[in-house]
Amino acid sequence: MPRRPPISSTMMPTLSGFDAASLCETLRARLEQDFPQIIEPCPPDDYIAALDSIEGYGGYREFGNEATRIAGRVEQLAGLPGIELYHRFVLARLMSRFERDCIRHALPASVKDQYLIEFQRIAKFMTVARPGTYLPRNDGFCKDLAICRGKLLPCGAQLVDVRSGVPRRILGGGGLSQAMAALHFFGMRTGGFRPFYEMHLDPRAMSQFSPAGWDACYLRIAELLELNPGIRGVFGSSWWFDPEVERNSPTIAWLRRRPLDAGARVFRAGSGESAVNDALKFSPQRKALYDAGRYEPTIWSMVWARSDLLAWAKSVRNPIQGR
Repeated sequence: MPRRPPISSTMMPTLSGFDAASLCETLRARLEQDFPQIIEPCPPDDYIAALDSIEGYGGYREFGNEATRIAGRVEQLAGLPGIELYHRFVLARLMSRFERDCIRHALPASVKDQYLIEFQRIAKFMTVARPGTYLPRNDGFCKDLAICRGKLLPCGAQLVDVRSGVPRRILGGGGLSQAMAALHFFGMRTGGFRPFYEMHLDPRAMSQFSPAGWDACYLRIAELLELNPGIRGVFGSSWWFDPEVERNSPTIAWLRRRPLDAGARVFRAGSGESAVNDALKFSPQRKALYDAGRYEPTIWSMVWARSDLLAWAKSVRNPIQGR
């Protein structure tokens, strides 16, 4: 049996004139050698086309009926090792088509730089990933697939969904006063609930979880807004946008204060098990308050209208002109 070529983390060229042909060829050779029964009935380009056909405002974990059917067929024919190798090849194929096909959104140079960082990370991780990594139930894989598809844009501290909308359920999340305030804000300030950019935290980007890292992220989002005038602004939902966190965890108050001081609004969205787990995970102080019944972790949505975010970005880039 011929020896399988290794995956090299140095195969990824620069994003300028990006070409992942070597990685694609290596992974295709592995597929054809180890699982020859899946290439013809389940062409990877058909799988990619099925993913690309997903329309509307679905989340980054949405695969659609046709892509789900194809993946199920691959797993049926080749088992878990086969679907994982298939997905690795799909990632490489998408990266090779990055500038030609996958990105339908105008991107500033700063975000393209982040793409290069992410592509290098994705390629390098293929050399050390454990079994079970490249499956739809793995959030990290879903995020990487969405990055390569152009559904999630890497902006540093956060990943940004290019097509999302603020859930209208926030109208009922904080009583009548919040509903009236939200209707006024979305009616007068943003002009509607969609389309918005939506921010998602990637634990693999925690090195940029700092005031400077988030400011750089917001500046990249501002550049995206400048190039894509149809987007109404950006929003994100988390326990750290809760006003209570500013009081019980002042060292991370900047997460909330930065956008609010520049015109953003926050709206209570509700609580739940995930909010409790995330808020208490790394903070004995918040856990003690929770155990004492003095703190209930709650999800709040922060919404930053495009005009306000662009005004903030202008003031940061040129403090005198932005006054």
